[in-house]
Amino acid sequence: MTPVRRTAGTLVALAALAIGLALPATETANAASLDQKTFTWNRSMTTGDCSIVPGAKWTLYSDGTARLDATAFSADGDDAWLMWARLLDEDRAVLGELRVSGSSSTKFVKNLPVPFRRYRWIAGGRFDPDLFDLVEHMSLSKHC
Repeated sequence: MTPVRRTAGTLVALAALAIGLALPATETANAASLDQKTFTWNRSMTTGDCSIVPGAKWTLYSDGTARLDATAFSADGDDAWLMWARLLDEDRAVLGELRVSGSSSTKFVKNLPVPFRRYRWIAGGRFDPDLFDLVEHMSLSKHC
């Protein structure tokens, strides 16, 4: 290989490396560019023997994905928290329901097998992204 070709090859490799370092990873870039809305429940929620502690939150993203972060427990054990999440507009009219990621179901389920043990519940959901700008409130239905 001639010195000119070797130098040119080195320059091309260095340029590619510099460009690669300057560009963010696709997932990072996409996540940073998404708008989001977070709804937090500051009071405990109880149904039957099951409870969710204060601070549970749903975060909706403008691409139509959603994320639940909650902590749940049961006083009895061998229970399951069942939840349905509805998206509401400014007048609290129902726009739609969240669906479990990878499913057509609208029922989110967290098994609570051991009494009084707290379980962190991270769940993914999805909704029609065209609704994102209209969502002003959320409501939850629950069963244990």
